[in-house]
Amino acid sequence: MQAEMSAWAVERFGERAASVRGRLAASLLEAASNAQDAQKSSRSDKRYAYGSTLMARRYEALVDAFRHEPGFQVVRPHGSPHHLVVLDGNLLLPFRYADDDTTPISEARVGDGRVSALVRELFTRFGPKTRFEQEVLDLGMDDDGEAAGLRELAAARPLLAQLPADTRLIPVAYAANAQASLLKLYWGEAELIDDMGRVHWVHCEQIPLLTALPWVVQGVPAAEPGAAPRFDQGAEPGLPLSSRPAADRANGGPIPADGELGVEPPSTGTTGRP
Repeated sequence: MQAEMSAWAVERFGERAASVRGRLAASLLEAASNAQDAQKSSRSDKRYAYGSTLMARRYEALVDAFRHEPGFQVVRPHGSPHHLVVLDGNLLLPFRYADDDTTPISEARVGDGRVSALVRELFTRFGPKTRFEQEVLDLGMDDDGEAAGLRELAAARPLLAQLPADTRLIPVAYAANAQASLLKLYWGEAELIDDMGRVHWVHCEQIPLLTALPWVVQGVPAAEPGAAPRFDQGAEPGLPLSSRPAADRANGGPIPADGELGVEPPSTGTTGRP
């Protein structure tokens, strides 16, 4: 049922590439379902419950899925409440790129606004060498905002420096919404080309989402020669019908005709029946 694994996926995860891809899809499906449940429970027409739950669960579900796998480790960047999964030297970065299934993956953005200093550092340190970069626009960031970003980056760098130099970033982009749950899912390698989170995919492939298989009626296999007969291969027992014996004439009961099922009349309590 699964599509053939690409050479890229096998190169990154070896023989367990199919298992990693399946766990990844199952984890994000679970996270999207949890977010839907939270939204329903909130009974609000605002999407705050959905968004905050999905934000947290997309990281937690990945940790739960891979924690017992060989080569697993987690990184919790300074100041972040979330853990990032590293598996076989591959750092998984899940993000929602759209809330519909029509936005092309080529237009994916990491986040809805300016990316954080941490995200920039992840792409710079562990992403492919940048070949595409748009001119940085002056968006009016004040000195306080720039200083905060530099402090965040300075705090994150020592922890990221503990990861092996050959660690590679694998962005995991998905489309989802509160009504339809998880719609599309992609993974690959990408360059961050501007501070608004736009990326250029060096390699990108869609991950098939896990679906429930339809129930299939399977036929009963034929018995092998000489095998003992099956319980369902015996002759069906008959249900013969016969007339009841003639009722005691002393009771005045009717005598059923041949082949007719007689009904015994209720006793009056005055019969001479022994």
